[in-house]
Amino acid sequence: MDLQGKIEKFNVPEIFQLIASGRRTGTLGIAQNDRATMFYFSEGKITHAYSPNGENHLGRKLILKGLIDDKTLDDSLAEQKNNFGQKRLGKILIEAGKIDENQLETALTEQISDIVYKVMDWDNGVFKFYDSKFPTEEERPLSLSTESLILDGARRADELNNLKQQLPDFGTPLKLKQSDVQRDIEIKLSSIEWNILAQCDGNRTIDSIVKNSGDDLAVSLKALVKLNELDLIEPADGFYGDVKDLSRLELKVEALADLLDKFLAKE
Repeated sequence: MDLQGKIEKFNVPEIFQLIASGRRTGTLGIAQNDRATMFYFSEGKITHAYSPNGENHLGRKLILKGLIDDKTLDDSLAEQKNNFGQKRLGKILIEAGKIDENQLETALTEQISDIVYKVMDWDNGVFKFYDSKFPTEEERPLSLSTESLILDGARRADELNNLKQQLPDFGTPLKLKQSDVQRDIEIKLSSIEWNILAQCDGNRTIDSIVKNSGDDLAVSLKALVKLNELDLIEPADGFYGDVKDLSRLELKVEALADLLDKFLAKE
């Protein structure tokens, strides 16, 4: 029997749990506006996941991990096209000696996990489960615990929410902060933190910075939080975005009031 409905009635973790507890085999499709994802299940475990609209592409994942470059990806995709899509990208790269079996399996596992995490907090949309049906044949199906992915997704969501609360709104452009005092301590930054810092040019927003970082979202946000705590970055001049907590709002109001007092004193 097919399982289908609206996400407003069943949240995504509940849908996954129903399939896992029933040890169902088939394909789950979830759609929200113009976004869609597909998950393959075998006896309740996730074996494959992909976004037909191109999100979370395996090739991009391999580039971000430093395993291949853009030219290698382009050449491999061209070969795949010449074979009318009958040969998977991972197999092409392995045969070309660009990656090995373990690297491909790790990248595929991360790709599936990323797609699962992305849909965990969807609060609207539609879903349908197709019993014992698969749109494509996968040469390298995995077998990932659905329950573990649900728990990891919940922990990840809590961590991300905590990090986001420590930063301005994601639409806020960031810049390097000019310090008027000499720093007495040596600041040591990781390569990830230097990469994030270099993007704080006054034009890029937090959203674009984390997307262009090439790292996991949680890792990028941790780097931004650290840079903010070290007083190395600040919102770009003239930007007044959403404020996350009352204390920041009070500071902004006090600053504006102080400017008004100084202006009136000159009258």
